[in-house]
Amino acid sequence: MASHRLPANMSILRLQEKHVTKYVWEGNERLLRPRRHASWVLKHEDILDQRVKRLIDHSGFGHLLKFKHIDFNHVLITALVERWRTETHTFHFPLGETTVTLEDVELILSLPIDGQVVTGITSGDLVSLCDQLLGFIPPSTAIKGNAIKLSWLNNSFQELPHNVTDDVIAQHARAHILTLIGSLLMPDSSGSKVHVRNYSWGSAVLASLYRALDHGIDFNQDNIEGCTLLL
Repeated sequence: MASHRLPANMSILRLQEKHVTKYVWEGNERLLRPRRHASWVLKHEDILDQRVKRLIDHSGFGHLLKFKHIDFNHVLITALVERWRTETHTFHFPLGETTVTLEDVELILSLPIDGQVVTGITSGDLVSLCDQLLGFIPPSTAIKGNAIKLSWLNNSFQELPHNVTDDVIAQHARAHILTLIGSLLMPDSSGSKVHVRNYSWGSAVLASLYRALDHGIDFNQDNIEGCTLLL
């Protein structure tokens, strides 16, 4: 069968003018630094109250507590992002294309990828929501939009009080899950805040990483969001 080459103006890779490789080929260099917040390493499974840990396990986040200290290879991640194409959501290598899949999310992070979609509000009264779910109202200095500073979460939920109720145990578990989301699974560009909203965890983490990679092809980007642990 005869092969046919598409005309240049019909190439599927239409965003080359905005792609980081355009600038790399011109002799420019950059180094991407994954965003994460230091607080996520402070409460891993061997020091977390067992009552809180049981609730985190039951919610599907228990495996993440095993990740204690991770050193990211910034050069390797930078080189990998340079192979990412937004048009196809795949990494382009000399031997073909590949990508991060939902199966990778399940195997590496042990997050659920099937079942009913987790839904909830994405906007509203953050103060009353925190009061309801966390039992605390964060100060105005700890709030930006619908996001809470991870440092406030970490400082406010260090240890369970004495004679604690089941409701307070659940509030601490929620706080630690939010910390895991904001610092490891879906860190934003600041690496210091987490949005108070619900997700279909496995697919949401993957979609967040794809979005971060799409932003990462911009040469002026000096950090990368999302769960770079999957990379």
